[in-house]
Amino acid sequence: MATTISLIIREEEGSRLRAAYQRMKITKRITQADVSAACGWTSASTFNRVLSGKIPLTLGSVTKLAKALGVSPGSISPRLVQETDADESSRSIRLVPVSAVKDIRRGSWGEPFLTTQCFPFFTADPTAYALTFDLEVPPEGTLGWVVIVEPAGSPVTGDCVVIRHSPGKYSYGRLTISDVDGAFAVEVDGLGKILTTPSRCMLVAALGRHSELRDFRACAEK
Repeated sequence: MATTISLIIREEEGSRLRAAYQRMKITKRITQADVSAACGWTSASTFNRVLSGKIPLTLGSVTKLAKALGVSPGSISPRLVQETDADESSRSIRLVPVSAVKDIRRGSWGEPFLTTQCFPFFTADPTAYALTFDLEVPPEGTLGWVVIVEPAGSPVTGDCVVIRHSPGKYSYGRLTISDVDGAFAVEVDGLGKILTTPSRCMLVAALGRHSELRDFRACAEK
């Protein structure tokens, strides 16, 4: 769920981040470009934009930055760590619905077919669902797997996502850049690299085995 972060909290987090960077800059002689590279960001200026507050901190970015700077994530943003702990406590095994994709054209598919199956998955996202690709050539990396999607998740660079182009049109790809003027750059087979918005990207949380699929009727009887 999106929340409004006060300016004071953002300034405090920025101050902690700058202090951690200055310590590493003095002791290890690292540069902002070094930190960006360590975090897997393709643009050397990304860390500078994070330092200046132009890019808001997320749990994913804080985790990467903490590792690169030799500190704990909580020392930079206790808020994000606490939110994650609260989220973990709300997670439970949910029987997520499964839909089947039977046709992909030019990297996209239409509204998938809802099946009578479910997939048990440990998640805090009540909107989570699963996809199966009944195709000879499914999206790269999904052959033989059930794809678990968490629409409420927050994908970061390197994550796989399902893109909702418009009602009834979807694609599967990998997030390559997540901080280009508020847009996401996603690499999609058959389409190449496309720009989209965070609200249209749904996190691929995991891949599951087909043997774990259950029939809804069997699930309901338990």
